Amino acid sequence: MPTYILLNKNNEQGYTLIESVFQLSVLLIFSHIFAVTIGWLSLMEVQVTNPTETEWALFIEDVENYLNDLDMIMVQTRNTGIRFIKEEDEFDIEIYQNLIRKQKNRLGHEQMLLHVKSINVSMEGQLLYFSVEFENGIDKEHTFYVTYNSE
Repeated sequence: MPTYILLNKNNEQGYTLIESVFQLSVLLIFSHIFAVTIGWLSLMEVQVTNPTETEWALFIEDVENYLNDLDMIMVQTRNTGIRFIKEEDEFDIEIYQNLIRKQKNRLGHEQMLLHVKSINVSMEGQLLYFSVEFENGIDKEHTFYVTYNSE
């Protein structure tokens, strides 16, 4: 009786064309997701690590603390800042070189906001408008409500 060897031709290991197309499409999908995620993270990094937003918020908070119970306020010539009198002290908040500073009784100065290119200040009634352009090109605006001493 002859011995027959059965050959199984379907036991070869390898990829079919359909399997390779499927793996390539999965790779492309994940690479696109990765690219979009990296782009989004870089935008978030710019916003989070940019100190301009934080400095602006601190500046607004600081100025708001001074604009209550004033005796007098006026916009300085050429819209470079404001001068106000509060409790018999005279304060100036104005641009000086590339920063906004505060002076008390025109002595010394305290830095309030750095890397400033220009400032524009105007006032209508009790509303004080500040518009600041930073050296990095960012523009910021804020409106303050000024209260006066009721005495």
